[in-house]
This record gives sequence, C-alpha cells and structure tokens, in this order.
Amino acid sequence: MRIIKFIKSNRGQISLEFSMLIMVIIVSALIVSYYLISTAIDVRKADIATINATSNAAKDALSTVS
Repeated sequence: MRIIKFIKSNRGQISLEFSMLIMVIIVSALIVSYYLISTAIDVRKADIATINATSNAAKDALSTVS
C-alpha cells in the first residue's frame, strides 16, 4: 500500500520521484543502445576488412598455383 502512495499522489498523478526514476531508466537505456549499435557497426567494418584480406590472400595463392 505504501508503494502505491509513493507512485501516485492524492490527485491521481504520478509522483515526481517516480517520474524521475523512469526518466533515468529511459535515458540510460538510450545511451547503452547507442554504444551497442556503434560497436556493432565497428565490428562489422573490421570483419569486412578481415574477409577481404583473407580473400585476397587466397586469390593470390591460387593464382600462383595455376
């Protein structure tokens, strides 16, 4: 019962503390998702460079064989 009083005021509005808590959770989730996406893009670029390097090495090795 105390939690409901903490969340809602007498007029049916959510309390300032609860709204600040929700805002902090949302902002932190946005920051984490931004860094997660940027890291995934960097890893994709590194993987493509690695694949191109190994493909070129294989192509060079096969061209000397034939």
